Amino acid sequence: MSCENISWRSGQELLKQATLVEVRPGRKLRVLRQEPREPKMPTCLLVHGSAASLTQYLALAEALKTLGYGVVCYDWLGCGLSDKPDHWESYAFDELLYDLKAIWDAKWPGKYFVVGHSFGSHLVLRLGAMLADTMLAGDTIAGLILLGAAKQFPEGHPIFRLPVFVLQWLQPSLTKAFLQMALASNDPELIQQETDGCNANPMYMCKAYYRQVRNVSDDEIAKCRGQDGIVSASDVEALAVAMPLAQMKTVANAGHVPMLEEPGKVAELIDEFIKSI
Repeated sequence: MSCENISWRSGQELLKQATLVEVRPGRKLRVLRQEPREPKMPTCLLVHGSAASLTQYLALAEALKTLGYGVVCYDWLGCGLSDKPDHWESYAFDELLYDLKAIWDAKWPGKYFVVGHSFGSHLVLRLGAMLADTMLAGDTIAGLILLGAAKQFPEGHPIFRLPVFVLQWLQPSLTKAFLQMALASNDPELIQQETDGCNANPMYMCKAYYRQVRNVSDDEIAKCRGQDGIVSASDVEALAVAMPLAQMKTVANAGHVPMLEEPGKVAELIDEFIKSI
């Protein structure tokens, strides 16, 4: 089946099937699960980036569903419709990793490919390293797809040392500047959708997350074995060099969020990659 008619507006009906799940004690996340059309078909676990939401994956989820794949995606704690506790420790990078591991542990049988976007790619790489350490038969990732990824992201941007009330006042300007760099599209409806999503983020969450975030280590990247205005070509190439078995692809007419701006093309590249494994 073709994905040519899939646009950023696609997949909204899938939201009706998302539910709030307590993945770990006291941590309730919005989770969307779609089983594959046939048991033999793989599932794609989609992990969004920092201060984002599973809504950025809806169009890609619809496209993958059209191709017969299963799909699982979720909102990080503090994002989208997941719980948003005002606790600094809740947003530590290890806590977000353990949430991802809990989502992984709840998987149904079959092959799983994991897709990570932006800083979500570092969560995905750390999950891969964690699973490699356990060496449990059948508990491995079939392949990784990293979108808008880089080997190194900025850690602890100094602006997030400002008080939360100042960050709240700056939030509209920060959102506007980010989206000008992140999106290639000039579609006013898409820009408004992403503006509303960014401005809905509580700034106490953003401050706690960005002050505690850390990059994946070279050792963790090595364990995974590699099957835009935000991220430069050299950043992407550095990650590709660190994963010598990886393939690097460019999605035309898309910026930092290719799964949102060109979901059909991204789905076809994922399909091509999965079939090559």
